[in-house]
Amino acid sequence: MNNDQQLFDQELITEWEQEWQDMPEYNNAKQEEAKIVALFRFRNREDFEKFNLLIKEHIYNGERPFDGMQQKDKKSAWYPHDEKGSKYLYIDEIKNES
Repeated sequence: MNNDQQLFDQELITEWEQEWQDMPEYNNAKQEEAKIVALFRFRNREDFEKFNLLIKEHIYNGERPFDGMQQKDKKSAWYPHDEKGSKYLYIDEIKNES
């Protein structure tokens, strides 16, 4: 393949590097394993719902302890509650260099 047939111009390929200057780092670190795991068993759905309401109110400050991505019959939650990325917003501080 000669230079005229390249799919992308080399200038476009490295253009993102110029745009990415001073952007926040992306940290894709694996979450460490739990040191202690507690297993709770419930006789029925009603008992689970009561438990869920209690921990939501008293331990998780009104936040849902279990997200909607879990199986119907297997739930897990971290304590203290994991912070969700959607709560944070990246704000670029404009520095006045006068």
